[in-house]
Amino acid sequence: MQRFAICLVTALALSIGSAQTIVDIAVDNDDFSTLVTAVTAAGLVDVLSGDGPFTVFAPTNAAFDALPEGALDAVLADIDLLTAVLTYHVVSGDVRAADVVNLTKARTVQGEHLAVSTDDGVMVDQANVVATDIVADNGVIHVIDAVLLPKAVLAALSGQTLASGFVFLDMPDTAGVGVTGTASIIDIGNGMTNVQVVLDGTPAGGNHPIHFHTGRCGSAGSVVIPLPNIDGDTGRTSATLDVPFEWIVGASHALMVHLSPDEMATIVSCADVGID
Repeated sequence: MQRFAICLVTALALSIGSAQTIVDIAVDNDDFSTLVTAVTAAGLVDVLSGDGPFTVFAPTNAAFDALPEGALDAVLADIDLLTAVLTYHVVSGDVRAADVVNLTKARTVQGEHLAVSTDDGVMVDQANVVATDIVADNGVIHVIDAVLLPKAVLAALSGQTLASGFVFLDMPDTAGVGVTGTASIIDIGNGMTNVQVVLDGTPAGGNHPIHFHTGRCGSAGSVVIPLPNIDGDTGRTSATLDVPFEWIVGASHALMVHLSPDEMATIVSCADVGID
């Protein structure tokens, strides 16, 4: 961590001392070597060296290393997926830290929106922002501790080369209240699984508890794994569980969103997860 901080300070000093593009700063920082490799493979060096301005949420090498085994190789092998992942980390314009904390979402160059949360530090989607405002002459870099995966890429990976490590689910409206969304279940290794749920049309007010149940959406059994609530209309929750990925997706389970703690029987969205 100390070495990482020193590298960031060095990169910032270089950016102040001479005109450098976003790509120049990344190349000069060893902690961004995987990102530079990916940007080069996608043919985006000239784009991110252009006039901009661009705001880049830059994952460190450790963030790439934390992807499920085989994920990086699979994305690097598909230029379309790689381009989608990288451009999902880029927002048009010069968005500084003071601006980010006032946002709830940001449209990326890839086309989908990043969810921005300031409830516990600053997060974009599932990543923590760990350093901010590394200024280039064509934009700004914010450093993040996880690789961001857009819905389109998760959907493309799910059921294909990384079926054992990714599941991407639609959460359809169940009770006619207009609550839909998506969920991703990601194997992060060592018996740990990350579950991310993003809802659209979340009813304002109250809490919206999320649970894994035994059985299916049409015949749910008992709660087996509770997840953090989605509060109010924020529309997003994420949790890392001490539960093996194989257990969640290898048996009959349903991921349910309820309307409020007082109405646990009111299921507003549900997706079947397990394999019979």
